[in-house]
Amino acid sequence: MSETCRALHVARQGCCAWRKRRPSARDEGDAELAGKISGMYAAGRGIYGAPKVLAELKKAGEPTSRKRVARIMRENGRVGTTRGRAKRPKGEAKAAAPQADSAPDPVRREFSADGPNRARFAGITYVRTHRGRLHLAVAMDIWSRMIVGRSMSDCM
Repeated sequence: MSETCRALHVARQGCCAWRKRRPSARDEGDAELAGKISGMYAAGRGIYGAPKVLAELKKAGEPTSRKRVARIMRENGRVGTTRGRAKRPKGEAKAAAPQADSAPDPVRREFSADGPNRARFAGITYVRTHRGRLHLAVAMDIWSRMIVGRSMSDCM
């Protein structure tokens, strides 16, 4: 003990007093919060990270901050799990798509028309909704620029 006090340049009496002192209010609060976090982490099957644990604590009426929750989780070895995508095995290159012949071009890259209903543009895209992805197909008359047909479906 004396060697440690000399190395740290502190008085021996101060070191003894520090060892006998009870934990601070912050340390006691952190210990209590750590118990609650451990319970919520276990209830979440070890998946929850600090943001979800904080949301659960707020639902339970516990006033705290995200950084405090993150610090306590880090100190106790609690780590949230992130969703990831499947990784390609190393050494396996991405397969190149075979070059397909281009589709026939009936308008020969001429995007004007002499009158209505002579030529049309068509396009397809998808729209994200709360219920999933919807595909939208639209046909437009080149001459009048009016939509002449549309369709929406959950499959392309």
